Amino acid sequence: MNRSILFVIAVAAITVLTVGVLLFQSFRPSAVVLHGSLFVSDAGRSHGGFEYNAEWNATLTIDGAVGSLKLVLSTGLDDALTKHEYSITEFKMEPSKISMRIDGQPLTLVWVENDTIWSHTYDGYYIASWGGDAPPEEMRGNISPQIFPGLADHYYIELRLK
Repeated sequence: MNRSILFVIAVAAITVLTVGVLLFQSFRPSAVVLHGSLFVSDAGRSHGGFEYNAEWNATLTIDGAVGSLKLVLSTGLDDALTKHEYSITEFKMEPSKISMRIDGQPLTLVWVENDTIWSHTYDGYYIASWGGDAPPEEMRGNISPQIFPGLADHYYIELRLK
């Protein structure tokens, strides 16, 4: 009789453990992967450039509220960035915006339905942009070249993710 009670308890414990693991997996937030680009211009605005323009392919990988941003140069005469992988914390994605911290610095991208700056090339992207000489309509979200070591403070910078 003792063995049958132990067997029932063992089966019940295994069943409870299995159900617990399955519930945890079903409620655990799934990973988020977004792709896009980081564009930089020394003109301080979206169009122009005196000596330096470059673009990097961007991949944002998030698991829960943490992850990484990886940048790989795709266009440009030289790679101004001295760092190409960044730590992401406090990630939050909403229909109208994405907020996060990149290496501790705040960054907010806003949903852009109609991208008039680049003739609708980036319609349907989350975008953050800023420039030292950019008109107000070119500044979206919250971003700074200071987040990315190697960029000058006055550069126009635009991160686009989808």
